[in-house]
Amino acid sequence: MLDTYHPTGVSFLTRSLRPCNVRSHPRRGDAVTEKVRLEVLTTASQRDGVRLQIERCIEQNRNQFDFKLSQIPHIEAAIDALKQGTGDLVAMSALNWREFNVEGLNIVGILPRREPTWVLVSNDKPEYLVYQAVVICDHELLRRQMRRLRSDLKLVTSEEFATMIGKSDVFANLDEEDKIHWIEECRQDELLEGYIVARGEHAALKFKARRHTLGLQRENPERTHFIPPPLYGFTLLVARSGFPASTVAPMVDSGAILSHRIEAGLLDSLPEHLHGIIGIFVEQRKFKTVLKEAQRRGDDFTNEVFLNSERAKAQSGPSKWKQSVPRKEVPTTPRIEMKIETLNYEGTVSASVERICTIEESHMGMVNVLKEFEILRDTMQSEHEEMVRKYPGLPDEFSLSRPALLNLEHIQASSSEEE
Repeated sequence: MLDTYHPTGVSFLTRSLRPCNVRSHPRRGDAVTEKVRLEVLTTASQRDGVRLQIERCIEQNRNQFDFKLSQIPHIEAAIDALKQGTGDLVAMSALNWREFNVEGLNIVGILPRREPTWVLVSNDKPEYLVYQAVVICDHELLRRQMRRLRSDLKLVTSEEFATMIGKSDVFANLDEEDKIHWIEECRQDELLEGYIVARGEHAALKFKARRHTLGLQRENPERTHFIPPPLYGFTLLVARSGFPASTVAPMVDSGAILSHRIEAGLLDSLPEHLHGIIGIFVEQRKFKTVLKEAQRRGDDFTNEVFLNSERAKAQSGPSKWKQSVPRKEVPTTPRIEMKIETLNYEGTVSASVERICTIEESHMGMVNVLKEFEILRDTMQSEHEEMVRKYPGLPDEFSLSRPALLNLEHIQASSSEEE
C-alpha cells in the first residue's frame, strides 16, 4: 500500500516514496531520471545585474533542470512569497540579503561572481579628463579614491549636480530607475564630463556609453587602484530552511561562496560608521596565476615565499625567479586573496592590508587581516606626541608633536566642501 501524500517545505519534493526527478518507465516499470523542477522567483531588473545573470544561468542549465522563472513586483514581495511556500528559490544580491528580513531563509548557493569593480562613464580615461572636470559619484569611497587619483576633479553627488544646474525639482520627481538615464542625457549635453556607477547601473542604460573600469590594476600596478565597495557582484540563491543545497550544486561556484562569506565577515567585524568608506575585495585564485603576477610585478617577497631560487643563485631580478621552481613545502592549491583599505576625505592618506593564504587557512587569514588593519588604523589615527629625547643625526622637527596621519572623521562630508 502506498504511503499517503505528505507536503514538505520544498515544493519540488512531492511524495514520500520517490522524489519528483524519478518516475517509473511506462513499459518496463523501472526508474528513469527526470529533470528536477525548480521555480525561481525574481524581480524586474534592479540595476544590480542579478536578473540578467539568473536568466543566463537558467539558459545554461536547462539540460539538468526544469526551470520556471516567475517575476514578482519587488524583492520584498518575492521574499514573502518564498516564506509562504511559493517557489523554490529567490535570486537576490548580497546587499538585498543584508537589507531585508530573511528569517527562516538560507543561502543555498551563489552563482559565479560578476565583476565587482565600478566604472567611470566618460569619453576619456580618468587620467585624461579635463582640469576640474565635473564628475558625479554617489558613493563616498569612490569619491575618495578618485581624489587620490585626481585632486582637481569636482566630485559631486547626483542631487548636488541637479541643484548646480537648477534641476533639483526635476531630479527629485524622477523614478529611481530613470535617474541614471537623466544623468547620461546631461553628459551627452556636455553638462558634466562623467559619472561613476556600479556595473549594473551602466548595463541598464538604454544606449551603452563608453566606460572605463576603476579596477585593481593588477596588469598596470603603476596606475591608481580602486578596491571596490564590499559585496558587489554576487547573485545569491535563497531558499527556505531545509532545502537541500546539493540540488543546486551544478549551478553554483564554491569560490564565490567562500569569497562572500569572508567579505561579509570582514565587513561585519568593522565599525558600522566606517562601512561607507571601506573597500574590501576577496577572490579565489589559482596558484600559478598568483605566481605569474608576482613575477610580472617584481614582487620579491611573494616570490621568495613561494619559490626555491637555488638553481638561479647567479641570477638577479626577474630572470632569477623565472628559473626558480616552487618550494616543496609550499602547496600549489588555489589561494584566497584578501584586500581591504580606507582613505581620508582628501584621498591623500590610505590605510590598506593585503593577504594571500590557502583555502584551509582562510579563516585565520581573515582574522589576521582584521587584526593588522585595526592596528594600522589605530596607529595612523593616533597623534604623535612630542618626544623629550633627541636622537643624534635626526632633525629637531622629528621630535615635535604632530597631528594624526589619518583622519576619517569627515565620513558624511559633502563634496561641495571641495569648492
